[in-house]
Amino acid sequence: MINPLYSSYPNYWATSYILNSYNNQGSNQQLSVYNLAQQALWINNWNRQQPSTMTNTLTTFSSYANQTWQASRALQTDNSGNVFNQRAATSSDSNAVTAQALTGATIATYNVSVTQVASAQQNVGAALTSTAATGLSVGNYTFNLNVNNTNYTVAFNVSAGDTEQTVLNNMTQAINAVGAGVTASVSSDAAAGTSKLVINANSTGTANAFTLSDVVGSAVSYTGAGTVTKAAANAAYSVNGVSSTSSRNSVYLDNGKVTMNLSGTTSNATVSVTSDTKAISDSINNFVTAYNSLQTYVNSNQTYINPQVALDLSSAYSTQAPALGAAGITQNPDQTLAVDQTALNNALQNNLGSVQAAFSGLGGLAVEVGSQSQQIATNPLNTFANPLPAANNNYLSVYNYLGAANKASIWSSLLPSGQFVNLLI
Repeated sequence: MINPLYSSYPNYWATSYILNSYNNQGSNQQLSVYNLAQQALWINNWNRQQPSTMTNTLTTFSSYANQTWQASRALQTDNSGNVFNQRAATSSDSNAVTAQALTGATIATYNVSVTQVASAQQNVGAALTSTAATGLSVGNYTFNLNVNNTNYTVAFNVSAGDTEQTVLNNMTQAINAVGAGVTASVSSDAAAGTSKLVINANSTGTANAFTLSDVVGSAVSYTGAGTVTKAAANAAYSVNGVSSTSSRNSVYLDNGKVTMNLSGTTSNATVSVTSDTKAISDSINNFVTAYNSLQTYVNSNQTYINPQVALDLSSAYSTQAPALGAAGITQNPDQTLAVDQTALNNALQNNLGSVQAAFSGLGGLAVEVGSQSQQIATNPLNTFANPLPAANNNYLSVYNYLGAANKASIWSSLLPSGQFVNLLI
C-alpha cells in the first residue's frame, strides 16, 4: 500500500502530476498501476522534503538580511559611529606635523608653525676602559638624582677587583631602582673596548630635566654621569597665529578631538580636518556588496521567498535613483546595484551632502533597506515565505483516495467507463 502523502504543503502539485501523466498518454494507452504508484511515491517523498528545504532557504535568507542590516548601520546617522561623522586629518608638511581626528571633530583648517620641538634630557658619561680595574676605591657610594625638584638618593657599592664595566653596571641598576623618571644604561664600544653611562629622561620637556651630584664618594664626577649632552626643551609653536609651548610634542585641539604631533620645525604648515571620504566609500561598497548578495539570493529562491521582498528592496533604490545615480550607484536589470568608483569618489569630494542624504536621509537607501533587512532578520522565518498555491479540492479527494486505494480502486477512479472492464479480461 502506498502511504498517504502528508506535509504542510497542499497536495495540488502531486495530484496534478499524476493526473497529467495519465492524460498525456492518450485514452487508448494503458497506464501501469505500478508506474502510477511509483509516481505517487516519488511525489510523496518530494513533498516531504519541501518543509526542510524551505526552512534551510529561509534561514540562509535571514542570514543575508542580517549582514545587510549590519552593513547599513554604518551609513545611518542615528548611529553615533556612522561614517559620515568620521574625520580624517592631513598635513601639508608631514615631516614637521602630523595629525589625527576623532569622530565628530569639527571640520576645520589650522595654520601651524613650529619653532622648536620638545626634547628629553640626555646625559652621557666618559668612555672608560671596560676591562680595566676601576679607579674608584672600595666602599659605599651615594649621590643625589634630582628630577623636577624631587630628590632621589642613589647608593651602590664598589668591591675589590671590580672593573670599570662592573661599576657602571652597578650604578645603572641603582639609578633605575629608585624610579625617578629616568632610565640608565651602559653603552659599550667593542672595537674601542670602552663603556660609558647613558641616562635619559623618560619624558620630554623642561619639567623633566634632571641633575646628579655626589654625596658620598665621587662616582658621578668620576664616571662623568652629570654631563648633559642634550638639554630638555619644550615645544614652541603657534596655531592660527596664537603662540604656545608644551612639554610634549602632542598638541590637542578642538577639545581633544584633534591631535597634532610635532616632529620638526616649519614656518607655515596647514592641517586640514575633513570628512573621512575613504571610510565612507568603503562603507558604501560594503553595503552594496551585502545588498547585492541579499537581492541575488531572493531572486534565485522565489519558490520559497515571497516575491514582494525583491520588489520592496528594488523600490528602496527607486526613490533615491537620481541622487544615487549622480554618485555612481546604478541599478542593474536584475535589481542588484553597481558602483562607479570614479563617480563615487568625485561625489564624495564635491557633493558629500547629497550622497549622505541619498543613503541616510529621509527615505535614504541605507535607511529603507536597513529597516527591511532588520525586519527579515528579526521576524519568524515564515513571515517572508512565499504563499503556497491553493489546493484543488477535486484533485485532492482523488489524490487522497489514490494514496491508500488498491489496484481496482485506482483504475476505477482514473479510467473512463468501459476501459476498466477491458483491463480485467
